[in-house]
Amino acid sequence: MRELEAASGIGRETIRFYIREGLLPEPARTSRNSATYSDVHVTRLHTIKRLQEERFLPLAVIRTLLDADDSASWLAHTRFPMLDALIAPLLSPPGGRRSLAEIMRSQGLDPALADAHVATGMIKPDAAGTVSAGDAAILAILKQMWELGLTRDQGFLPKDMRIFVDLVDWLVRQEMKLFFGNMADRIGEAQAVQLVTKTVPLLNDLLAHLHNRAVLQQLGDRRTIANDNPAAAAARRQPECDQS
Repeated sequence: MRELEAASGIGRETIRFYIREGLLPEPARTSRNSATYSDVHVTRLHTIKRLQEERFLPLAVIRTLLDADDSASWLAHTRFPMLDALIAPLLSPPGGRRSLAEIMRSQGLDPALADAHVATGMIKPDAAGTVSAGDAAILAILKQMWELGLTRDQGFLPKDMRIFVDLVDWLVRQEMKLFFGNMADRIGEAQAVQLVTKTVPLLNDLLAHLHNRAVLQQLGDRRTIANDNPAAAAARRQPECDQS
């Protein structure tokens, strides 16, 4: 345990907690009071630390991301082998692939921004440097955010956007597991295409409403906490007293 603490920079109580929570595998027990830890433990601890510090992911999400075998179990299904090809024309925005460099140049955007968002997985060009119509739409949204002032100069870095990529990847894995686990042996491929193409837009709308509700809830909680703080309340009343 001492060597694992030194190699990972994480204390033993935290390591034991991660083992209990399933984020780390059980060590090999050499005796009742002795255990052997492997490079897997060191790698996982570094990954957990990075996901917490750089992407601010909760442990429940990190556990799912680390549990590759379970998260990818839906890939083993042999039903609907052409589902992606069949639904792509129905869910993708219209338009063909375009050069990423050309898009950035035509929009007057810094190519370094594209490189940064490629590094986070927000934009995914192919080997020829072209992106899909969907990625072009993402770039258009990012441009609007930059024009609103959410720029590097204001502290909004491309790496901060990676949390959205990670969370959506995690969410879609859960959706795939539910869908294939429940429907793979019950419906045909034509019905699966219809179900997916009609359900995905509904889920997108659902997520938008949940996000809006959470934003309002968090802001409301923030105001409640501020109102419960006597010092903050006095500071807000001070300008009124000065004016009188």
